[in-house]
Amino acid sequence: MSIATFGDWTYSVDRNATIEAYRAVNHGGSMDCECTGCRNFLLARTKVFPTSFLALLDQLGIDPVKDGEVYHTARLSPGRHLYGGWFHFVGTLDMDGDFPPVYLEECFSVWLSHASAPRLVTLENLPAVQLEFSAEAVPWLLSEPEPT
Repeated sequence: MSIATFGDWTYSVDRNATIEAYRAVNHGGSMDCECTGCRNFLLARTKVFPTSFLALLDQLGIDPVKDGEVYHTARLSPGRHLYGGWFHFVGTLDMDGDFPPVYLEECFSVWLSHASAPRLVTLENLPAVQLEFSAEAVPWLLSEPEPT
């Protein structure tokens, strides 16, 4: 395992074990949900994740299309929605606290926590760290009406 920092957090990651865990599943949590929020996110995902977030996921061995879960929080304005979600990676969180999130872009923040949320089945019995995100400018791409 290699040790790294992200914001104020210090963590270890086993990138190869994470890659293998993601290879062993067909899809992430948002693919299991039929709600309009998840279906919209699946359409918008390529417009949501900044390049720097995709690079972080790659460093950790995470497949960006296999989230643990994604959720719709609110419509901020017509066509602009707030979403959150998380991924997990094999490793440990060695320094944590009530640290501020890291803004990778003005409307996209990320933070680490001990794994507590539902994980992909292949990560359930492994030591894992939760990588959470908040996206404040997700477009509404479904032809269905936006939630209010």
